[in-house]
Amino acid sequence: VSSNRSTQTTSTSVTEQKKEAPEPKETVSPEVMEALHAYNELLDNIDAYDFGMGDVKESATQYSVVYLDSEVPQLLVTRYYDREHIAMNMIFWYESSTKKCMAFNRIFQTTNPSQNSTSDPEGTGMLSLLEGNKGLVYAEQNQSTKETIIKQLLTYKNNGIVVRNLGANEYGSLPNNAKLISLPIDDRQLLQ
Repeated sequence: VSSNRSTQTTSTSVTEQKKEAPEPKETVSPEVMEALHAYNELLDNIDAYDFGMGDVKESATQYSVVYLDSEVPQLLVTRYYDREHIAMNMIFWYESSTKKCMAFNRIFQTTNPSQNSTSDPEGTGMLSLLEGNKGLVYAEQNQSTKETIIKQLLTYKNNGIVVRNLGANEYGSLPNNAKLISLPIDDRQLLQ
């Protein structure tokens, strides 16, 4: 009997604490919640996706939640291959009409930042997030000349990823890059 009273007292005090200091709630649209849930499931099954490396085993997998100039976030998944000194990046988005995650039909090869090697591929790619969630920029630099040979802006429009080539002036006038937050695949706090 005394344990029941203790439980009731505890319940009452927890309720009173909640009344005294309500926690501010961040409002997230149902579509964003659906997308984050779908991305969580996608990461559980990420081995089903082909990152273009055949049977080569990755050394690590990370993900980032990015907003490519849209209300609903997209998912960037990066697989690192230490022996090859590269990382392969895939972009996914959530299609609310079909309730499915879709994969962009292009894989972006970037250098593996943890690897310092003189055997880098001739073209070295880099993905960066634009400030204000206006998209991702993919830039590829020729290692010999240090010239940026590919400059592209990736945004999300009309249920898909749109890639637009940028001229030198437009590329040079882009806003500063925001910090791209990536977490190991086992840490799902960005999807909570």
